[in-house]
Amino acid sequence: MDRVLFSGDTVSVDIPERWDETGDEPSLAPGCGDGAPVLFEDEDFVVFSKPAGMPSHPSRCHRDDTLANVFAAKYPGIVCRTITRLDAGTSGTVLVAKNMLSGSVDRNSVTRIYYGLTDRPVGFFRRTVSAPIERELPEKPRRIVTPDGKPAVTHISRVCTRNGLTLLRFRLETGRTHQIRVHCAYIGCPLCGDTLYGGTEELIGRTALHAAFLSLRNPITGMRIAAGAPLPEDMRSLLK
Repeated sequence: MDRVLFSGDTVSVDIPERWDETGDEPSLAPGCGDGAPVLFEDEDFVVFSKPAGMPSHPSRCHRDDTLANVFAAKYPGIVCRTITRLDAGTSGTVLVAKNMLSGSVDRNSVTRIYYGLTDRPVGFFRRTVSAPIERELPEKPRRIVTPDGKPAVTHISRVCTRNGLTLLRFRLETGRTHQIRVHCAYIGCPLCGDTLYGGTEELIGRTALHAAFLSLRNPITGMRIAAGAPLPEDMRSLLK
């Protein structure tokens, strides 16, 4: 019911933490509980190691094989609040909040380290790419660098070069959709397997990008959280 508020009135909102407190049925079907190993867990957060090929959230084509479904199986009734999403083809660490308060953490306060492979020449040791990103066309997934885009900053360093491939290390300062992939294409070194941004699938059938490490301070307890996932076999084998 609509009601006019006056000075001195108090408004309270009760936001349920569990589906069974809402009176509604959960919209997520529990998936395979072992589909993504848990790297870290406390009362407020869980860090999963998401395999390549697993979407973060359900869609029309993926209804019960996503990381959110894995969460629903492991924590029945708890609302899934993903803080650091990954593209389906990207593997590695994903931070999920287990309650409303922890879910309000600023994702830009999370330190995130990624590794990626490119088969293009890399003429720098360290480089910071500060280039705004926006969607190329409405309703299309591809992003581009454009002056009218949202600010995006990626710190890139060259780790090693083997077998004609270069392993790059990325530290995100912002968290735009496809940020690393767009910035790599922008500087002329698209990632292997990333056909959306100019890479080829000759060596690997998915975008060669891995979220290797994340850390943050728990805003509730003040404790530092850190978790890492080793480079997956498909990327390691290309460097052997």
